[in-house]
Amino acid sequence: MAIFRNRPLAIACVVLILSVAGSFLLSAFLSLILACTLLFLLIVFGILFGLRRMRYAQLIVLLVAVFLALGVGRVLIERHYVNEKVVSHIGGEVSVCFEVEEVYSRSSYGSTLRVELSELNGSPCHVKAILITDDFTPFYLCDRVSGKFLCSALDESVLYEDQTTTYVADGAYVALTSVENGEVRLLESGNGSFLSRLSDFRELLHHRLVSVVNGESGELLSALVLGTRSALEKSTVRDFRRIGISHLLALSGLHLTILLGIADRFLSCFGIGKRWRILCLTVFAFGYLLLTGFSYSMFRAVLMLTLLRLSFLIKEDYDAFTALCSVGAFMALLTPCAIFDLSFQMTMLATFGILSFGKLQARLTRWIPQAKGIKGVASYALRAVISSLLITFSATAAILPVQWLTFGEISLLAPASNLLMIPLATVALAVGLLTLLLLSIPALASVAALPVGAITALMLKLASTLSPTDCMLSLQYDFVPYVLVPFFIITALLLLIDLKKLDFMVLSPMALTIVAFVICLSVSHHVGKAEMTLIYRNAGSNEGILLIQNDTALICDVSNGSYTQLYEDLRLLKENCATEVEILMLTHYHSRQVTSISRFCDSAMLRSLWLPTPTTQEEREVLIELLNVAERKHIPVTVYEHNSALTVFQSGKIVVSEPLFEKRSIEPALHLEFSFGEQKAVYQSAALSEYERHAEKEHLVTGNYLFLSSHGPVPHEAVAPQVASTPDEVVIASEKVLLKYETPLDTAHVLYPNVKIYVLE
Repeated sequence: MAIFRNRPLAIACVVLILSVAGSFLLSAFLSLILACTLLFLLIVFGILFGLRRMRYAQLIVLLVAVFLALGVGRVLIERHYVNEKVVSHIGGEVSVCFEVEEVYSRSSYGSTLRVELSELNGSPCHVKAILITDDFTPFYLCDRVSGKFLCSALDESVLYEDQTTTYVADGAYVALTSVENGEVRLLESGNGSFLSRLSDFRELLHHRLVSVVNGESGELLSALVLGTRSALEKSTVRDFRRIGISHLLALSGLHLTILLGIADRFLSCFGIGKRWRILCLTVFAFGYLLLTGFSYSMFRAVLMLTLLRLSFLIKEDYDAFTALCSVGAFMALLTPCAIFDLSFQMTMLATFGILSFGKLQARLTRWIPQAKGIKGVASYALRAVISSLLITFSATAAILPVQWLTFGEISLLAPASNLLMIPLATVALAVGLLTLLLLSIPALASVAALPVGAITALMLKLASTLSPTDCMLSLQYDFVPYVLVPFFIITALLLLIDLKKLDFMVLSPMALTIVAFVICLSVSHHVGKAEMTLIYRNAGSNEGILLIQNDTALICDVSNGSYTQLYEDLRLLKENCATEVEILMLTHYHSRQVTSISRFCDSAMLRSLWLPTPTTQEEREVLIELLNVAERKHIPVTVYEHNSALTVFQSGKIVVSEPLFEKRSIEPALHLEFSFGEQKAVYQSAALSEYERHAEKEHLVTGNYLFLSSHGPVPHEAVAPQVASTPDEVVIASEKVLLKYETPLDTAHVLYPNVKIYVLE
């Protein structure tokens, strides 16, 4: 393939991107040493190359040295002159003046905004931060605000772990939270600013588009044309993710290419020359970029298409590889934090993969003979199918590192879904753009809205039908690195060398990887039948108990019923190879469970819901509301009896005791038993022993593992040690020690922190 042959600028740009990424892993001191060394070498190379005629190899060395120095130097400036100014204030109060750049969320429960500081404790600065409030914030886009806030690290102020990565990708370094009696005042409203007006215009178009195409179909059309995803239902986003077409909801080169193609055909109908069409399309592309929110994927597409048209005007050859690498290097220099952004990573890698395998796609389609009549239609359809499958394969192979390291899962339906959805999305974009242009004429807009509404409704129906299938493959199995790492290395080598007529050899690593996955997955599932993984998660007074067998999972929720706790349970499941929740089991009732479970079903695939038999009128009311939620979400419900053995994973057993209450606690005292084979794990609420002692009952615990939890009030006095004990070492299936700890001898009440993993065989 030799994709970098005769492309010295592309090589240098790739080096720059990698140097930016690598420099964030180095300390500021090492980055400074490296930058000075590179500057010295650059001067030496420049002198040597100036004394003699420069050859091709020397040109590559010079370009690489220059771009490497640029990458390291840019990160050094970003970290030393920007980051250090604000990070040193973590843990203290700061007086700041800032401008609102983006509103992530705004509600009565709390608001999150990205802001840029212009002043810090009286000194000028240009630092991005995340503003977090406990209530509704009155600030809007481009507002200038001053006040006193508490400065804290990002990871101390987020609900979910992936939020930190999102904030870092947006260039933020710290979080600002309100302080008691802290004076906050609005210096200047951003209402009249250009960005604010642009945002208002975008929202106006969104609402008018939704007014002619009603419901979720209109929201999907707005997401496809304008990039407004926030109003989409979470279940729609979940369905698109599960079937592997979430890229349709993120504006990218695909959307821009379709829209520019339509606009080009429209302009050519009026006899406009190619040069003027290029100028008009370039202006349209940059206007569309501003209108749709300036995402990295759209920015990359606009710059590449601009370079393509510029090459036509100056009558120079256009090289897509060099253009892609140059655009990526430009974005990395402009905002180094872009390398942490998933949009940047996926648009660069996906485009790289499509370009890398482009020759194979062209060769395969040339093998299909062209014809007329019915045969011609059949050959055209076959070429389209092959092209779609190869493009999906190319993009999937390229973004596999991100899928593995970030998401930990991949959809097996992506090839078929793209084959079905992209033609529908193409028509929806074309008619949607026409509808958008006709919004000023309501009668015509309503006519255009009829077919596009039907198309988007069909897309939603297909997504909701395919999503419940078992289509997700976990990339968290222990064998995955031993399969994927060789695949990446071998594929990269085959792309770098010139295979000539053996170009198809570049497909062999993927074929071998698929075979290896099938074999390893079959062996892993066969071995996994003999064991069940039990995970106990503790977060203060909130707990979760997870049971996993292969990729089948059960969540036993022993928390206050919040969505945050369910989300954390789901995150742990995905880290342990489970891509969906087979069973969500509640041990007791909370009124907030109605809302949290409804939200959870929209973001995760839940197969069934187990609810305990209610014991009070309040619990019966919560049960009825949960049954209504399950009916709306089409989730089967099982209402189980306390103290009855429930079968899970065919041979596992769960027993939940009746909840005990005392006036000192609003939380029930519970006793749970999990057994699999000859092993048993026992869970006890924090004060169960004390409750039983007051009731003059004695309960002897027998089992291999004992969890004495923090759910409910801590006993007034130390509880006598139980028969069951925790092991000194916890060994997982791969036979490596996961953690070691000692059990205190003076009391059985132990608050175990974080996460403990056990394997019952």
